Amino acid sequence: MKPFYFPHYISKSITRLGKVAAILFVFLYMSCNLSAQDAQQQARVKGWSSDIDTLLYLVKTQHYVYKDKPLPPQMINGAADLKTKVAQYSDERMLLELEKLAYYMGDGHSYILPVARKVSSFYLPVQFYLFSDGAYVIDADEPYKDLIGCKVLSIYGVPVNKLVDDMNGYIHQDNKYTVQWFAPSVLRFRGLYEPYGMPAGAADIALSLTTPAGKSIERKVTFIPATNFHGIPKLIPSALATSTAAPLYLANIQDNFWFMRMPDKRLYFQFNQVEDKDTETLAAFGKRFGDSLQALKPSSLIIDVRNNNGGNLDLLGLLVNSIENFEKSNPKSEIIVITGRNTFSAAQVFISILNRDTHAKFAGEPSSSRPNFVGEGNYILLPYSGAMGSVSNKYHEQIPGDTRKWIAPDYPVLLSSAEYFKNQDPVLAFITDRRN
Repeated sequence: MKPFYFPHYISKSITRLGKVAAILFVFLYMSCNLSAQDAQQQARVKGWSSDIDTLLYLVKTQHYVYKDKPLPPQMINGAADLKTKVAQYSDERMLLELEKLAYYMGDGHSYILPVARKVSSFYLPVQFYLFSDGAYVIDADEPYKDLIGCKVLSIYGVPVNKLVDDMNGYIHQDNKYTVQWFAPSVLRFRGLYEPYGMPAGAADIALSLTTPAGKSIERKVTFIPATNFHGIPKLIPSALATSTAAPLYLANIQDNFWFMRMPDKRLYFQFNQVEDKDTETLAAFGKRFGDSLQALKPSSLIIDVRNNNGGNLDLLGLLVNSIENFEKSNPKSEIIVITGRNTFSAAQVFISILNRDTHAKFAGEPSSSRPNFVGEGNYILLPYSGAMGSVSNKYHEQIPGDTRKWIAPDYPVLLSSAEYFKNQDPVLAFITDRRN
């Protein structure tokens, strides 16, 4: 049988029709794809806009201050402006912008976290800390462990000092020391750098550093998913001083409360969390501690709350009573309270009571909160993004009429990078030298 062929003129027509059909198919495919993308973007804009509205609603109905007064104009105007920019911003940038709105609540317990349940966040696998002489890398995952001990000069070409100074205008806070406490963790998140020109979704970022030997280097660090972020970490012992034991204030911070005798009839009490332990309640400890104070009659009681970021203030009663009773029965003994930027929330209530009811002297750096403050962990979840945060709904007043932003130390002592990396404690050293 002979093969069948279309006549030449019909074959050419079919070829032309095929080309037209192919072009039409591509056009329809692209149109559908663009329509799907448009619909997805519209849904995203609508979703984030609903989260913005939800946040404002929660502030208006739950915040201690703003449930009874109009919302700050800056918050209202900022929210309206943000809605117009959702399409331009990444999800990570949107979390940052929501935090900027939360800032206008004006307290350290009202915030939006840089991580969420329904959108992804990325951060740097290095941990920073702000010392008296600048920002340094204090911890890192491989392959960046060689950066531990380096001073950080800039990130994405922006000086660290500027990055931190800018945070004073948008990170939730009770005072500037809240920002000093939070900033090292905020510096890790990728969304922070979009306002400074970094493209959304960048794989890595350049850090300009000075090594411990004084050499200037630049290193690109790759962002990783922020799946292990569990809040602001407490300061860890130096990773460089391997031949030196960790100082007392960093040696046992996982233990909520403990004390030990020191030379010259001094007693050191470390209070790391206002929470019960599995093995002992804070109330039981308070009584046991009080009995020890009365039996030992130390000439100096050193109370270290540098690593205490709060907990349940209802548990403080017996502990406070024991300290006050000790002072009354031992008027010649001194009480020195060591505070720091990590001293916050229920720990602030604790030191405010001591400031009010005892003759305790304070040493170290100021705490991250005020003697009287709006502050309570009233947790919220925004529906579209799963953004997590808090809208504080309580006011804690320990010293009526006190408007101080912090309790200023009688003996201000700051921590330098050199002291930290050598596992030294300049505050306890100052207290010891002062007695000698």
